[in-house]
Amino acid sequence: MEVLSFSTVSRYMVMRGESSPAVIPDEQMARFRFMLDYSEESISMNSAPLARGEKVRVIKGPLTGLVGELVHVDGKSKIAVRLNMLGCACVDMPVGYVEPIMAAV
Repeated sequence: MEVLSFSTVSRYMVMRGESSPAVIPDEQMARFRFMLDYSEESISMNSAPLARGEKVRVIKGPLTGLVGELVHVDGKSKIAVRLNMLGCACVDMPVGYVEPIMAAV
């Protein structure tokens, strides 16, 4: 399916024990979108863990678009990212605010 070609889509949500895509009622999707748009905290559904030293891109918050290096992982909720654009400043942010940058092969 075409939607799987987007870099932000890795798989479909499916019902337990089934392989066909789950159907999410419009009302539930509206609540989910509201939560994503207005939540103070990030919403993270990353299946691959981030590793220290990994290059990451900020995808949410006031620093969106900046690229940095992951320097510290505090459990699963907070990370520190070194951002050279800010004079090598380290910024603490929620894990869901960044995505790994895949190395070119």
